[in-house]
Amino acid sequence: MATITERVSLYIRIRETLREQIKQGNLKPGQKLPSEGELAAQFGVSRMTARQGISDLIDEGLLYRRRGIGTFVVQFHVERDHNRLTGFFDTPETEEFDFDFRLLCREIVSAKLMIAKALALQEGEPAIRIKTLRLAHGVPVTMHDEYIPYKLCPALLQEDLDCRSAWQVLETYGYRVKHAVQVVEAKPADAETAKLLEMKKGAPILYKQRTILAEDGTPLEFTLCYNRGDRYLLKMTLSR
Repeated sequence: MATITERVSLYIRIRETLREQIKQGNLKPGQKLPSEGELAAQFGVSRMTARQGISDLIDEGLLYRRRGIGTFVVQFHVERDHNRLTGFFDTPETEEFDFDFRLLCREIVSAKLMIAKALALQEGEPAIRIKTLRLAHGVPVTMHDEYIPYKLCPALLQEDLDCRSAWQVLETYGYRVKHAVQVVEAKPADAETAKLLEMKKGAPILYKQRTILAEDGTPLEFTLCYNRGDRYLLKMTLSR
């Protein structure tokens, strides 16, 4: 009979083997795992030991169990650190993902009331609109609808925006970003958003309105962000 130490070592081996298979893509999001009995036979251990290895990964959020059906690999989530202002592609949390960027439109528009207020413009003043879709492993994760005062940087219409936010480009023109004000709420996806993010209409999204400000308080960018509720996590550190 295996000692407690040996049982611990065995279930850790099962846990880490499954973790590596998930990381390498051998076990894919949504895929059903072999049963506890099959895993026990594969690793030459008891069902209890196999169950322990699975339970740790369930606790970590890598697996989930459906009663009477089996254990499955959780669909991936992009985790964003919202304690600081970063671009979508330049945070350590995103290094494990295969990201892609799709420019949907770039145009000059007349600022509507909400946009004008956020950017300290007169209603109807020209603004540059940049609409982009960001994907992870080929799956749409977030759609950004950005607005920038045209008078700040007309050349933005010709800039290469591949894997860069508009405010990151503005910094190269001397507009130093100081901070951002952001509001987040849960909303159902409308028909257009659902189509772009490959979701069902009415499915939950994390909707954000964000205004980025320069050191002197000048609004540089106002963005409407639509993030898939089943693919996007917000990470924040709270202190007192």
